[in-house]
Amino acid sequence: MQQPTHGSAAHQRVQEWIRKSPLRITKARSAVASVLLRQTEPISAEVVFRQLIEDDKNISLGSVYRILKQMEDEGLVLRDRHVTSGGIKAIYSIQSDTAHNRKYVFRCDVCGRQQRIADAVLAGQLANVAALESFDLPEEILIPARCRGCNPA
Repeated sequence: MQQPTHGSAAHQRVQEWIRKSPLRITKARSAVASVLLRQTEPISAEVVFRQLIEDDKNISLGSVYRILKQMEDEGLVLRDRHVTSGGIKAIYSIQSDTAHNRKYVFRCDVCGRQQRIADAVLAGQLANVAALESFDLPEEILIPARCRGCNPA
């Protein structure tokens, strides 16, 4: 798998997250981030764990899950689901910058009222699925809906 250069936007976002995080910068957090940065596609926590073992890092699978959850909560890592013959697995990737720039908006199909969706996790998931399925998304996505005022009671 190809490793991004240290000047890449994803690498800079990880470094910024590590600096700003209220959590201590630990070897384990840095190692998990490093594994994710080397990936070209989302991977499971188990694959992260195996990569860490191959890199001679002493970290438990439980710690990998905990760190990935912390990174997800901070909006750095995107967790998605991958359906396999063995069931549904969570997969993780460094969230792309484009997810943060895109606007998702509900627009009432009766009165035209609009409400922006301010959910970084949802925006990241939509961007990730679009990327995985080779869809290009516009900067603004309007979602037709009906507001409470226009919905007949």
